[in-house]
Amino acid sequence: MKAVTSTATPDGARYTLAEVPEPAVGPTDLLVEVYASAINQADLRHARTHFAASETESGPAIAGLELAGVVIGLGDGVTGFTIGDRVMAMSGRAWAERATVDYRLAVPVPERFSWSEAAATPVSYITAHDCVTAAARLTHGESVLVQGATTAAGLAVLQLARYVRAQPILGTTSSAAKAERLRSAGCDIPLVRGSADVAGRVRAATDGHGADVVIDILGGTALTENVAAAAIQGRIICLGRVSGPRGELDLDEFARKRLQMTGVTFRTRTFEERCAVVARFIREMLPAFDSQTIQPAWDRSFDWADCAEAETFLRSGTQFGKVLLSIGHGSRAEAPG
Repeated sequence: MKAVTSTATPDGARYTLAEVPEPAVGPTDLLVEVYASAINQADLRHARTHFAASETESGPAIAGLELAGVVIGLGDGVTGFTIGDRVMAMSGRAWAERATVDYRLAVPVPERFSWSEAAATPVSYITAHDCVTAAARLTHGESVLVQGATTAAGLAVLQLARYVRAQPILGTTSSAAKAERLRSAGCDIPLVRGSADVAGRVRAATDGHGADVVIDILGGTALTENVAAAAIQGRIICLGRVSGPRGELDLDEFARKRLQMTGVTFRTRTFEERCAVVARFIREMLPAFDSQTIQPAWDRSFDWADCAEAETFLRSGTQFGKVLLSIGHGSRAEAPG
């Protein structure tokens, strides 16, 4: 079968469309014909086991961290799925004509979803759901600041914040054009970093209280803003590091405000922990997708043969939401309307 393999270089990953062996189907695996996937920041770092740190890999370094497709084979120990089911999943080795995923990590694709919507969902929305509800414990009426709100994860967090009825919801982005689009994504007050006093605007919008929760997808220099913008006893959630893994922390202000800071990743979770996250997502979020209360957002879809072009587009930082890949036989992931 064909797959996109990844090789680490000093500048990131290098992708090659190549012939590789068929995946071996384990007793608890679904064999999936992959229709669509997406490119993530972790793909740019050649992070083969970003969502599977407790597992080992062998064979060619097949790229991709999430998939959407049709079940065409079942291991003997699989329950709850049948041949022909549409599924989506956070799963490695996804940029291939066929891939395996443990059935306990697979999510049924809502009936109304296109392949584009399905491919835009697993990484961004499962991560955002875990971040907003478990790590941040964001509740009705709490204020929230989302740093990096126009990233795929940021847009998912905005929608989840709206879903739990947080108020007000503030989000940062890099341009005025993107800021305008944020309003339709559920952001009450969009802010352009570099041209706005982010912490000052947060305090003004919350009558001097500050943000009960800061969800940071940027990292880097945003850390200083996060502490300044947070309310006393606020919660800062470190979800991403798009702008870099290091920042300055004012420990005196951090202590004065009695802040909590929590990191979110799947790299150090056990298989059982990941299964629990997925099960809770299915239970709590599929009804919201079915009712169109939450709708996955994406920017562009590329053919998988053009994954290097998709990488360049993602690195440019101009996207508004997910960057998708159409996998396999023709273009099955519809372009956004």
